[in-house]
Amino acid sequence: MNPEKLEALANRIDYEELWRRPGMERDSMTDEQRDRLDAAVNLRRYAHDRGVVLKALEEGREYMRGYKFTRVDDFSTDRRGCGTSGWHGALNGQGIGNQAPHWMYTAKMISDEVPRMILLFERERTTGLATSFKACGHDPRPATPLLDNHLYCALGKQCRKCPFLARIDTDERMTPEAKDEAKAWTCATHVMLESKPEDYMETILRDKSDDAFDQRLIASFAAEQDHE
Repeated sequence: MNPEKLEALANRIDYEELWRRPGMERDSMTDEQRDRLDAAVNLRRYAHDRGVVLKALEEGREYMRGYKFTRVDDFSTDRRGCGTSGWHGALNGQGIGNQAPHWMYTAKMISDEVPRMILLFERERTTGLATSFKACGHDPRPATPLLDNHLYCALGKQCRKCPFLARIDTDERMTPEAKDEAKAWTCATHVMLESKPEDYMETILRDKSDDAFDQRLIASFAAEQDHE
């Protein structure tokens, strides 16, 4: 559901506009009014956070490699992922001794990556991926065209040509949103099963904007080396 529909739903729930009343009046509200107030406030918070994510994807996909999802202490479900410093500290051995095996870091990566993959599948399905790349919004260099941009996985396979994901696409009972999530989990599981436990991966899904970013980064390092 888009942010506008969520806001409209919140307005229908809080039809008395209780959120506009001073906080001191809350004690005089009925239990039903307080429930409606809390529900509407939480919906508006969710609508705001979802709007932030969608705007970042819309504005940044032309020049950014994606959107990193970090769990926050609010009611957002798009900014998911257990990418907390506490989890990372535990893997590094804080308070328990030795550093954790590499596959535990991979598990942490997956918790952040799958929600991002869901939105990438949605993006490719609905509005399409970026058609050009820039390092940032202030990059004076001309944008790099991304012809026939598409998603591909860490195994080097194009998602649109994957026979496993095609099985999900052909099912007529699933909603498009359900297919996006099913494909994300399928892709992540396949990559993990086909990879060695010690393999290092920052992401599971990429597109041509990631390749363009890497090429710019390599060129920058090469220029620094030549300068030295």
